[in-house]
Amino acid sequence: MTQDSESVETRPAPPPLKVVEQEPDPENPWADDVLERKQVAERLTRIIEGQEVPFVISVDGQWGTGKTFLLKRWRQDLENHEWQAIYFNAWKDDFSDDPLLAIIGQLSDYFDDGALKQLALAVAGAALAVLTKHLTGTPVTLEDLKPEGLLAGYREQHKTKDLLKDELASLASAVKDETGQPVVFIIDELDRCRPTFAIELLERVKHIFDVPNVVFVFGINRSELVESLQSVYGEIDAGIYLRRFFDMELVLPEADIEKFCMWLFDVFGIKVFLDEMSRYAGNRVHSDEFHEMTLHAPPLFRALSLSLRDIDQIVRLIALLGKTLEPQYYIYPPLLASLLSLKIIDRELYKQFIHRECSAGAVMDCFEQKYPALSARVKAEENVLKRIELSLYCVEAGPAWEYLTDPSIRGEPDSVPENAFSRRTQADRGRLNELLKDAVGFFGTKRMNRTSLAHIAKMIDLYQAGA
Repeated sequence: MTQDSESVETRPAPPPLKVVEQEPDPENPWADDVLERKQVAERLTRIIEGQEVPFVISVDGQWGTGKTFLLKRWRQDLENHEWQAIYFNAWKDDFSDDPLLAIIGQLSDYFDDGALKQLALAVAGAALAVLTKHLTGTPVTLEDLKPEGLLAGYREQHKTKDLLKDELASLASAVKDETGQPVVFIIDELDRCRPTFAIELLERVKHIFDVPNVVFVFGINRSELVESLQSVYGEIDAGIYLRRFFDMELVLPEADIEKFCMWLFDVFGIKVFLDEMSRYAGNRVHSDEFHEMTLHAPPLFRALSLSLRDIDQIVRLIALLGKTLEPQYYIYPPLLASLLSLKIIDRELYKQFIHRECSAGAVMDCFEQKYPALSARVKAEENVLKRIELSLYCVEAGPAWEYLTDPSIRGEPDSVPENAFSRRTQADRGRLNELLKDAVGFFGTKRMNRTSLAHIAKMIDLYQAGA
């Protein structure tokens, strides 16, 4: 668990546990584009360029796949090229009784002064008539319930809605005359809103903002939005229902996990911290461990289909190591990566394992279920999986590790312990032979043992793991 040498110098400062999300650089919005989302933004720009007919697009991506990063920087990029583009986080405004109020508020605040500001204020004034009865709860009289009153109310609603659309059309036309492009309204985080607010917002966009030279782009997690709608409206076909609101549905491409990991390691200063730890310890152990981490973590995260948000959480926990890690301690990258991944995908199994209430084989079975089919794996992923499996058996220090390392039974076909290995290894003699070949040499220099599990768990959690 510890190294032999230790420097007399002071322990390095730990990495930060949280890094504030940076807003786009106005001069260079794609300066931090490690996921190469600029290419996606350029395609979106080509799609809506010169669009005159009202148009609504959805960009679908799972939570933590970089939708907000893309949409914020795309808006800044559009503005840098003299477009008029408004970014609106719907989740922050879903406390409003009517989404129209939130949209009009964003529209009015966007334009600073001049003719466009006056047109935006005219839009707000027209919207007030639409909003007044809803927001004030104007009581209904008996006269209103008579046929003449009902028809008059219906005509008045249409009149106020048409007036609002006319004002919106005037504003959009003025923007088109000035920039040559439509007004772009980017709405993010719709899937996180209250279902009723989300539907009302979509209805407002469909029935009021369908005017020339206006483009809406929604950033959504479609599957989550569908589930949210079904939780309120029952077993409707919410997927088909949503299509009526969008003229085009696009899917955000998957991110490059390795690039994202390396970017996070840099942002949180993980490499710098571990390099300093090596210098203070008087050896290269922690620097080498960082390199080892870069080889193990990205393939594992990719194979387990972890989201960018999941990976961000894991890197924060790696940063947490810096609070208690001393220069002479190892961090065992394969073990660390596997425990943190398990904590994300199956918290209960994670707690059971570190308290020694389940086997390492059960953890490997969990990972195997998440991994793609064997035929789809690349060699690097197989090597990572093998090293992680060895790490788990080692710290478990049970029958599996005994079989892999005890010279008296090691490799004996008749001595294979029942149900000690993962289901795959138990059934695959070739796999077991590979583990036998690598077991002793891989762990001999790292001194990994039963106490290593408690050592790592103590540094990434509040409680002491099972001894």
